[in-house]
Amino acid sequence: MVKIFGYELKRLLTSGLFIAMLVVNAVFAWYVLTTDIIEGVAYTAPFSVWSCCGYFGKTLPLSMITVLLLQAGYYGKQQKRVDILIGASPLTYAQSLLIRTAVLGVCFLIICLIESILGAVFCAAFFGYYGFGAFVLPALLEIIPCFVFTIAVGHLVGRFHQGLVYVLLPVVFISSFGAAGAFDFFGGAFFSVYPMTLPLNPDGEPDFVINSLWLTARLIYLAAGAALLTINAVFRPKVKRA
Repeated sequence: MVKIFGYELKRLLTSGLFIAMLVVNAVFAWYVLTTDIIEGVAYTAPFSVWSCCGYFGKTLPLSMITVLLLQAGYYGKQQKRVDILIGASPLTYAQSLLIRTAVLGVCFLIICLIESILGAVFCAAFFGYYGFGAFVLPALLEIIPCFVFTIAVGHLVGRFHQGLVYVLLPVVFISSFGAAGAFDFFGGAFFSVYPMTLPLNPDGEPDFVINSLWLTARLIYLAAGAALLTINAVFRPKVKRA
């Protein structure tokens, strides 16, 4: 199982698609930092936790599109032949699904890590700010439910047809323009509005607080994603023999 994970991870990390999309994500992240975040999110400092969450909210849609493009490869005709071999091996379908999800998770974390490094360089170079510890928990609450739910839906539709995974791409794009409520999937709109509803501290901006309704929404997305992954693992699709 570990060897298969290593093989699959190496295959994706060295693929032209991942390398190209990693560059695209990095360029887009820097563009967001220097054209949007530099002005501060909702009139807060560009190096505030609010701006950090707003930054990930704006870059997450492209990150998830990248993951879906990688995921679609698992449901092509060539991969179907591999599935037949997996069916004849000691590796169970649930283990295979776990490996695929873990590999995609590593790819997603690499993208997020690159974006985080760019954000840190941005804050340090432009503002001399280095206190990034407060960013970690809010960022994780924002990005992890997005990944788990999206990847679970991708597995669910991909088992029926590869093309359905590609259908999710415009859905993700449209979702990035969602309303600014607590259930805003990526959070870009929510963090652009919610800070303006809070009282200002002596520094002239609101203290960062995790909105309870927003947190509930993140937990719902996370739980729904976990439930869909479980369904995918338990109910194995029929593999047609060539």
